[in-house]
Amino acid sequence: MNFDWFYKKKSKTTLFIIWFFVIIVSSVLIYLRYNFVTSRSEFLMNREGKEVELHGVIVTEPTDFGFKKSLTVEVDKIKISGREVFLNPKTSDSWIKDLLNPRKYFDSHFRKNRLRVITSCANCEFGHKIDFTGTLSLPKITEDFDSNIFLLSRGIQFEIVNGKIGKIYELEQSYRLESGLYYFKNLFVEKIKIALPNREEAALGAGILITGKGELSKKTLEDFKRSGLIHMVVLSGFNVSIVSQVIISVLSFLPKVITGLLGSVGIILFCIMVGGGATVIRSMIMSLIGIVAQVFDLNHSALQAVLIAGALMIIQNPIIIIGDPSFQLSFACTLGLILLGNSAKHFFSFVPEKFGLREVVSSSVAVQIFSLPLLLRFSGAISSYGILANIIVVPFIPFAMLAVFFAGSTCFINQNLSIVFSIVSHFLLGYMLFVVKYISGLDGALLEIGKTSNFFIICWYVVVIPPSVMLYRKYSNNSNCSNIRKITDDTNKKIHQD
Repeated sequence: MNFDWFYKKKSKTTLFIIWFFVIIVSSVLIYLRYNFVTSRSEFLMNREGKEVELHGVIVTEPTDFGFKKSLTVEVDKIKISGREVFLNPKTSDSWIKDLLNPRKYFDSHFRKNRLRVITSCANCEFGHKIDFTGTLSLPKITEDFDSNIFLLSRGIQFEIVNGKIGKIYELEQSYRLESGLYYFKNLFVEKIKIALPNREEAALGAGILITGKGELSKKTLEDFKRSGLIHMVVLSGFNVSIVSQVIISVLSFLPKVITGLLGSVGIILFCIMVGGGATVIRSMIMSLIGIVAQVFDLNHSALQAVLIAGALMIIQNPIIIIGDPSFQLSFACTLGLILLGNSAKHFFSFVPEKFGLREVVSSSVAVQIFSLPLLLRFSGAISSYGILANIIVVPFIPFAMLAVFFAGSTCFINQNLSIVFSIVSHFLLGYMLFVVKYISGLDGALLEIGKTSNFFIICWYVVVIPPSVMLYRKYSNNSNCSNIRKITDDTNKKIHQD
């Protein structure tokens, strides 16, 4: 089954009216959602700059913030002169009615009041309610970074620096699923550290598999940036694609509907476990579209999938298009690889196809072209040897992920069982770290150009996108309409994030 008949059957006028209606509705939704996500509680705004005593629940995993912790807290009560005042509006007793209530998604009075709390609390964990005090302030805007827009794109309206934590309550029942997934992730990371005694190798192994860059030292992260391989340790959609492939392959003997359903659930749970950043969510949507297409035998293309994913994410949270670097780079790199990744192979016919070298080169060049203005906008510098580093490292990433996965998994049973996988992981991860440190140490490894303006970014894509679309139409074929998985995998290997 496919939708080609729809376009053949409808006249151009009918299609124009349909698309015009879709654009109008989408624009209205984006406008309403923008007002929603950029709104702030007037009650809390009146207390900006004042000492407040609040009560709320930690809704994301605590992250390191220098020598302290950064907590995202959803506030529901404030104490004024010893009296508790509830901040959130009363919702319906039925969760179904609450879910279907349109005001919940467009009325600013229904927006959750989220704060970033910088504190030294060591026992604060996800899902626990806490009492805390501190000076309420708006996120700061500096010349180099707009913290206000960045935090708003993550739903955070205010922040409290040097907050003091009072009482810590037990885990909220509604957060048990996420808490269990986070617990399993952290336990798995501990098993990887047991299987890989070398601290840097363990951090890299956990980073490429499940945790991202959080376990790596600042020096090593800087080396990855200088070598153009920082995308290796930024949680990308590649992890989502691997999970999707594994589940689909293991359950391929079941009916397609059941396989698709279990695969979708597995992808969603994995995305929750790794934190659900913009890159992961984009890849999750693309993977779910691919699964639906396979289950119902629908024709689809990676280009359609990434545009649908981007549109849905922008409608849900319009501010990410200007405030979330992860979304911008993820979308640009994915679009670049889809439009140029295949056609660029024809310009690199002199590169041998053995070991997939031509594909790696063409993909790296395509991603570099589409990510260049954004990388300059965020950091003002690019890696001089980024393409070379990707050519000699990227092909080994899937094997390293697989070896680390089995090393950590077998450690749950017995540490001795993981020895073989630990040795393989040691060689692969050691090789990657050697390449990263060697290239980052070369003269001129990081080319300082300076930060670009928004005008330059717009001009760059106005010049680059039209010929890329022409090349895509010229070299695309039906094969890229039937299988999104390979393109998604290749895309997420190359995603560069600042």
